[in-house]
Amino acid sequence: MTNRELAANFRKLADLLELLEENPFKIRSYRNAYTTLRRLPQEVADMERSELEKIKGVGKAISAKIGELLSTGSMSALEKSRRQIPPGVEELLNIKGLGPGKVRRLWKGLEVNSPGELLYACEENRLISLKGFGEKSQSDIRSKVEYYLSQRGLFFYSEMKAAGDELLDLLRGRFPTEKMEYTGEIRRLMPTLSSIEIITTLKKDEVGQIDLNELQIVRGQGQLHEFRWKDHYSVLLHHSKSEEFGNRLLETTGPAEFLKEYGLDDSKESASSEEKAFRNTEKAYVLPEHRDWDLLERAAKVEDQNLVRLEDIKGVVHAHSHYSDGMNSLSEMAQACKNRGFEYLCISDHSAYASYAGGMQKDKVEQQWREIDEINTQLQDFRLIKGIEADILPDGKLDYDPEFIKGFEVVIASVHSILNMDEERAVSRLIRAIENPATQILGHPTGRLLLSRPGYPLNMPKILDACAANGVVIEINANPHRLDLDWKWILPAMDRGIRFSINPDAHHVDGIDDIQYGLATSRKGGMTREVCINALPADEFLGQLR
Repeated sequence: MTNRELAANFRKLADLLELLEENPFKIRSYRNAYTTLRRLPQEVADMERSELEKIKGVGKAISAKIGELLSTGSMSALEKSRRQIPPGVEELLNIKGLGPGKVRRLWKGLEVNSPGELLYACEENRLISLKGFGEKSQSDIRSKVEYYLSQRGLFFYSEMKAAGDELLDLLRGRFPTEKMEYTGEIRRLMPTLSSIEIITTLKKDEVGQIDLNELQIVRGQGQLHEFRWKDHYSVLLHHSKSEEFGNRLLETTGPAEFLKEYGLDDSKESASSEEKAFRNTEKAYVLPEHRDWDLLERAAKVEDQNLVRLEDIKGVVHAHSHYSDGMNSLSEMAQACKNRGFEYLCISDHSAYASYAGGMQKDKVEQQWREIDEINTQLQDFRLIKGIEADILPDGKLDYDPEFIKGFEVVIASVHSILNMDEERAVSRLIRAIENPATQILGHPTGRLLLSRPGYPLNMPKILDACAANGVVIEINANPHRLDLDWKWILPAMDRGIRFSINPDAHHVDGIDDIQYGLATSRKGGMTREVCINALPADEFLGQLR
């Protein structure tokens, strides 16, 4: 169990105890444990018990619970709390904006016991009678519940890819002579997935030989078996004859609309490879990730070697350090980037307005600049760039005065507050920021959080037109919970001459690796390396910014 998984258990315990109005001291200690575990550079599983107890915020009681989690996979205190709360009430905590306090009032005051009941209560206008709620908050909660329910059963691509890679490696190791490949949504690089789909030449009557501890069969029907992996993920295993593997791979990759529109849904001639299946129907090959495109003629002309890939990326842009809400120092972030083969890091901590995220006042910025200068004298063949993630204020202005902001080499402008806007206000706010001469990169443009909240309402063609007119680069935020800009807007942006920067928005050294998910989104959208500015060396990257 990783530090993050351990931390999540303590956060959940603190939330449930707050729901039950238990001892505030205990709740605070568990929240401190959550923060401490997330920030530890060393994995707790590798530490001695005596060493663990010496860490501030841990101690003997927390250490004992960590030991229980590591040895049994569960925590009795957490399970005890869960037994006192209806499962649906605990689920309410998964809805964005509903903390333990609000959930307790809904549970105790209105006897709301599930997301479905909460939606019904909103439709009945029952929330406005509850202390701390009103018509506006009821409308907001209703929208969030509707969105949550619509996304239930979906998982982040990053989560499913990690789980799928582990399973695929085990299956290939168990059956080395059989073909095993991804298919379905995961092969098409969809940002959220309902299942892990794998196609194999393993015969359906040999499924019993799989025998993996955490893979339980759910059902089998025809040439398909459904499994549950790690008691959490749905796995669909498609069986195919070797001589028909290409046909079945094409069919199961989908989507159905592509197969029908492209005339591939009635192919009868056997094909051992997918490329041959396309040739059999005299159709140009379309990359799996582009089969969701509306413009299939254009998709057929895309060549894989022209799309941006990890080895093209020269620098890491948009990362945070302990100067704001990051977990690592500037030196640690820089060294981690260098160790991964990158040539530069544009550090972009939060600006002063983001006080909730440790936003930097001017004196702190100047301190950071001095440290960056010092680090750059020490690191060879690597450059640390002075950037900022400047808040777009409610009126569309940027944080910091115009003269001070000139001191940054890179300015990423992002919205972080007052997200409940109508389209007119949202568009006006962003366009004013885009037209600000200081803005060079528009950060996470729509503000969406996958499986949690949709982006604010935007007229995207207007936003793209403004970026094109003002020479503003658009960020592909690679955080797997964002993947913002959405892949569907990449081609329209490219057609306007807009350039991109694929940015991890890393808040710790491991977050640097999230670039891979931004690349998946970029490739799905058809981005070529020529329009990705952090595929350029540092000086050329900076030269591309207005």
